[in-house]
Amino acid sequence: MSKREVSRREFLKGTAAGAATLAVTGILGACTSAGEPAATSEAGTTAAPETTPAPDNAPQPQQTYTYADTIVWDAEYDVVVLGIGASGCVAAKTAADEGAGVLIVEKMSEAHSGGNSKVCGQLFAYGYNDPENALTYYKALAGGRQVPEAMLKTIADGVAGMADTLAGEFGFDSKEFLDWTPIAPINNMSPEYPELPGSEKIGLWTTHQGISDGYLYTSLKQRVLDRKDRIDIWYESPAQELIQDPQSKAVIGVKVARGGSVRNVRALNGVVVCTGGFEDDAEMVQHYLNLIDYAPIGGLYNTGDGIKMCQKLGADLWHMTAYEGGFGLGGTSFYVNEGENASQIQVLTQGPLNTGSCILVGTDGDRFLNESEVVRHGHLYDNGLWVNPHFPEKMFLMFDQTQYELIEAESAIPERFKGDVKAFDTIEEAAGAIGCSGEQLAGTIEDYNSFAKNGKDYACGRKPEFMRAFDGAKYYIIQLKCEILNTQGGPKRNENAEILDTAGNPIPHLYSAGEMGGITCEMYQGGTNIAECIIFGQIAGRSAAAPKEALPTYEHAVPVESSPKKLGDETDAGQEKVQDYQLGEHEYVGTGTGMNGSVTVKVTMDGDAIGSVEVLEHSETDGIGTLAIDGMTEKFKGLSTAEEIDGVDTVSSATITSKALQEAVKDALSQIK
Repeated sequence: MSKREVSRREFLKGTAAGAATLAVTGILGACTSAGEPAATSEAGTTAAPETTPAPDNAPQPQQTYTYADTIVWDAEYDVVVLGIGASGCVAAKTAADEGAGVLIVEKMSEAHSGGNSKVCGQLFAYGYNDPENALTYYKALAGGRQVPEAMLKTIADGVAGMADTLAGEFGFDSKEFLDWTPIAPINNMSPEYPELPGSEKIGLWTTHQGISDGYLYTSLKQRVLDRKDRIDIWYESPAQELIQDPQSKAVIGVKVARGGSVRNVRALNGVVVCTGGFEDDAEMVQHYLNLIDYAPIGGLYNTGDGIKMCQKLGADLWHMTAYEGGFGLGGTSFYVNEGENASQIQVLTQGPLNTGSCILVGTDGDRFLNESEVVRHGHLYDNGLWVNPHFPEKMFLMFDQTQYELIEAESAIPERFKGDVKAFDTIEEAAGAIGCSGEQLAGTIEDYNSFAKNGKDYACGRKPEFMRAFDGAKYYIIQLKCEILNTQGGPKRNENAEILDTAGNPIPHLYSAGEMGGITCEMYQGGTNIAECIIFGQIAGRSAAAPKEALPTYEHAVPVESSPKKLGDETDAGQEKVQDYQLGEHEYVGTGTGMNGSVTVKVTMDGDAIGSVEVLEHSETDGIGTLAIDGMTEKFKGLSTAEEIDGVDTVSSATITSKALQEAVKDALSQIK
């Protein structure tokens, strides 16, 4: 059969149809007029195979464009960072310092942003400038699990020099740093595994005298706000999907939901995913961790968004079964409502809820862990390793009359949970409430009484000084649930903070930092997640800011017009709304920056001194920040200078809010002419 000749009209018709199809479908692999697959040149341009030179009157080759040229972009930055936790703040600041224009997109409002970074203990792991020792320790923490040597060295080097990094590159005052090793009960985690090699030079530090007050996070966030010349922020703007070039596989942007529409945001040099873990996604927790009745200790919004986005691009996953739990009674909480933070029990200590005639049983009436063990981020000792315990579907704390009186004397059960305590005259009645047989529960108590009397717990290894036999007078039970502080798993990354695909290759222009895909695979040293936010936040920021090679071009790509917003055109940073308050004579309004946003006060002067302070607006956390708001305003009465205001005693559990009030009062005084 002879070869069919193609007419010039057919050639033009085919070319036009092909270009139209490519424009509609977005599939931009070029083809020849005869439908043959295209070849890629060394320069990255998709070109047609070699053919006989065209006559002079043949149509000229179509101009080539990149895949990015075919997308209508609504905004354009050098670097886009997903999430404004500690790692996101560090990545954004670092990229800005490298000269990049940066956008941070955050799914929550400013008041609810920050993830675990804002509500964690604010402690960082420090290796006292001994990277070799730190490497030995972190290898031991892996418990024989395979972790790339380069990754272990990166984390060890970073932890060893963390104090210097925070002081030298983030402006913290090293004179305020505090080593918590000698201070109880934090000394139980500094180091957390003193029996492991290398532990002698591992400690937990803070950047000031205080813990669980948001200080480290809010300071890092302030470094971002200080760079508003190079960094824009979009709150209430969740990232939905990463945009990838189909040929090079480079990530070139992200789809962001904002203001009722989805915007295409171009990332010229890189996207950094800092969206945290999946501890707040019940389905992911069920599948990866096998837990169904749990409460989160940290933030409430880490739902694995970044993990899912990266999975769509073929990212490999690691450490998906690793998580950190609570700090008392085996890592359990009182029975909080769904969507509420855990309420921890007997944190890092022994007391009336985990010693004496007090046992923890599951739905079959059996004990399943050492109730008195001081857990290590939820980990309990098991045959050479410290591992997360296997929790039953439901669990109940059971104690006798003697123990009940001790619990009451020490107010060990918060008022809101006292109604959950049920009293029974017999073991059979208690067993009915648990859902197990009376015979089974009676056997458990009989065994425990024997262990207590003989000083040897053959079931769970509880020490004799922490056991006492049940008195038999009465039986009490209260239902509990397990806790999750944070997950460690996510897309696998390398020492350059690049996210890897399932073949082990970096996905171009895609980086990560923080909790999502952390290095911890087995045992966890407290403060490592914060350190990892700093270490890989810096690496990811520098890597993403670095200029990249040009994207490949396509002969039949159809470009579109875009007018993307650029750095400084649209930002929520420093854009807090200011109310137009009606003020009387001698009344002044001031603002300060709290944990969750602005704190606004009205100061009424009585002569030259403050007569009263009223808090007009705030977004601080109920029961934490509100302790300062409720307890400090009276302390400003009679003061008249900034020095006196700075001298007011702050509320130790609400340091950031306390300082925000001081800042707001001073701001109000500055309005006086």
